[in-house]
Amino acid sequence: MGFKKWFGKKEEEEQVYRELTLDTMEKGGMVDFDLKTWQVANCSTYDYDGYLSREWELHSGDEVGYLERAEEDGKAEWTFSHRIKINDIDEDIADHIGQHEDPPEEIHYAGQTYTALESSPGIQRVDGEDEEHEFINWSYEGNEGSVLFIVQWGENEFVAYAGTYVEEYQFVDILPAVEEQ
Repeated sequence: MGFKKWFGKKEEEEQVYRELTLDTMEKGGMVDFDLKTWQVANCSTYDYDGYLSREWELHSGDEVGYLERAEEDGKAEWTFSHRIKINDIDEDIADHIGQHEDPPEEIHYAGQTYTALESSPGIQRVDGEDEEHEFINWSYEGNEGSVLFIVQWGENEFVAYAGTYVEEYQFVDILPAVEEQ
């Protein structure tokens, strides 16, 4: 091997190293959580009048989960939830909102009581899309770190999500999306 080969001009560009974290996951990436491998199907940003949160829609086989990161007082707060049927909540949420403009302060789902924490209107922006979607979100907290969210899209479309608070360290083996050649 010649001297120039070792110390001469580099012919290949150096690859840029980017640390992979939950915060930097992108569509197509993968992560292990709860003994399953999940693939990132979509990423969204939620804007609550300047207060931003991020959400990753994760798929593992037929299962769909939602990982959300919000920051409060400089500390990240993570939740992992699954979509549930709004009618599985004991109270008639749509009817109550129609009559009172808000759901009840206390709701019941799967034998557990949830207490209202906060509500806020917001705008959803899905990565890679130009369209914005307006919504109203109501957050509830149950026992032992359980959470429940009710979201109103438009006039009469309601969806609900139930889950738990999670910690960043519970997510391991974060892999980037495979680049197509």
